[in-house]
This record gives sequence, structure tokens and C-alpha cells, in this order.
Amino acid sequence: MKTYCEFTFDAAHSVAPYSGLHGHTFIVKLTFGGPVDEVYGWPVNLYDVENYIEEIKGKHGSGLDHGNLDLNPAIGVASLENVTKYVWKLVKDRFPGLEEVELKRGMSGSQEGCIYRGDDGAAGRSLAA
Repeated sequence: MKTYCEFTFDAAHSVAPYSGLHGHTFIVKLTFGGPVDEVYGWPVNLYDVENYIEEIKGKHGSGLDHGNLDLNPAIGVASLENVTKYVWKLVKDRFPGLEEVELKRGMSGSQEGCIYRGDDGAAGRSLAA
């Protein structure tokens, strides 16, 4: 059984020398697996995940949402790949059943993104729209 949750956040970033400061609406999909709860049948309680997502998004600049990702030293260069790894670390530390983080930006039909599955050698395959 796999369970997933999606959320969005709006943030600015740059990837010098390729782009100056600009913003996106980012879409994140978190996929969880592992042993399932005998009563509910889920591998993770999405109510708990949603509460944690609100924490990491923050309020207008105190977290991922409405901030400048360049100013977060834990991300490094705020490329799609590094932001995806950052989200992975935050969520994996709290929810060990996390199996995959997908981060994308752009409108449907014209998206770019990244999928990260941890440092297991098969991780991180880039997707181009």
C-alpha cells in the first residue's frame, strides 16, 4: 500500500549563472509506504503529515512558503534537485516511511521536475517537460 499527499508553496530562487531571482509555485508530492496500520490500513497518518506540512511551509517567509530559497543555507544552490533533497530530509526525519518526493513547477503540460528516493544509488532522476 502506498499513500501520498500533495501540497504547494510559492517561493523565489535563483540558479546563478543561469537565472536571476524569480518565483514559482512549486508542487510537492510525498509518497509513503511500509507496514500498514491494522485498523486503518494506511502506512502513515495523513492528518499528521498535513500538520507537519503546515509547519515546514511556515507563514509568509518563515518556511518554504513565500520565502527566498536562496537564503536557506541547508538547501545550498536552490535548484529543483537541491530543494527536493531538502524536503526529503525534513519529511524523512519525521516520517521514516517516506519513499519518494516529487517536486515540480510550471503549468500542466509544461512542467519541469525532479523525483528523489533517497541516497540508495537509484535515486534522483530528473524529468524534463
